[in-house]
Amino acid sequence: MVGAFPDTITWASPRVRQRARARHVDVDFKRDLEASPPEEWRREIDQVLFPGGYFKEFIFFHKASRTLILTDAIINIELAKISEPWRTATKLTGMYHPRGQIFFGMQLPLLVQRRKGKAAIGRIHSWQPQRIVLSHGRCFDADAAEVIRRIFGAPGHDE
Repeated sequence: MVGAFPDTITWASPRVRQRARARHVDVDFKRDLEASPPEEWRREIDQVLFPGGYFKEFIFFHKASRTLILTDAIINIELAKISEPWRTATKLTGMYHPRGQIFFGMQLPLLVQRRKGKAAIGRIHSWQPQRIVLSHGRCFDADAAEVIRRIFGAPGHDE
């Protein structure tokens, strides 16, 4: 990547540097993400740190397109695109299209860190996204508010 885009600035969320080293992934992170969006993109993109266990999770919101951008928080795998035993495992977790669910590894941290989770979910609702882009599975091109309400609960309420 550096050869093709030599001026690229790479950002690391909490503990990603350690995870990359442990997996022998050669990534040269230039900067670390913090709770507030950096000046470089603050006008275009908002963000919130979502409680998600050891690695944490940043959720981003692109203001102009009203798009929520998630890496691991929601999984929405298309079952026809995976083979066994992964298909059965995905069915059991409920993390498949068109349902999509919160990643099971984040469910316990959300219960333990209830106040932080509630604040992050409230922030997500306040953005009023129209679509959701996912790293894992099919994106939600419409009805984002309904998807967020179904997965995370109504704004200001516990599930």
